[in-house]
Amino acid sequence: MSLDQHYEENVRPCIDLIDSLRSLGVEKDLALPAIAVIGDQSSGKSSVLEALSGVALPRGSGIVTRCPLILKLKKVKKGQPWAGWLTYKHDKQDYGFDLTNPGEVGKAVADG
Repeated sequence: MSLDQHYEENVRPCIDLIDSLRSLGVEKDLALPAIAVIGDQSSGKSSVLEALSGVALPRGSGIVTRCPLILKLKKVKKGQPWAGWLTYKHDKQDYGFDLTNPGEVGKAVADG
């Protein structure tokens, strides 16, 4: 069984269930699982997030993703368009904009 097939058959249903519980507000009374990726610079944290999300993050040498990054993923029904929202704070000001495909995420993170 390939890693992708294992993910779709075993991991994805659990993530979908957790998303459903979050949408019902269960998180107020029950701590739901989350994934935290922690490690040294250039240790592969972004690669782990990419593998789980299918979203390409910035690449380069040195510190590329310089700030905490929170990815909230929700599987959409077949036929629904992919949608994303990126928010960040810079100089005490909030910024945010829509993304229309996963290929825009890496550039948006790098530009932010």
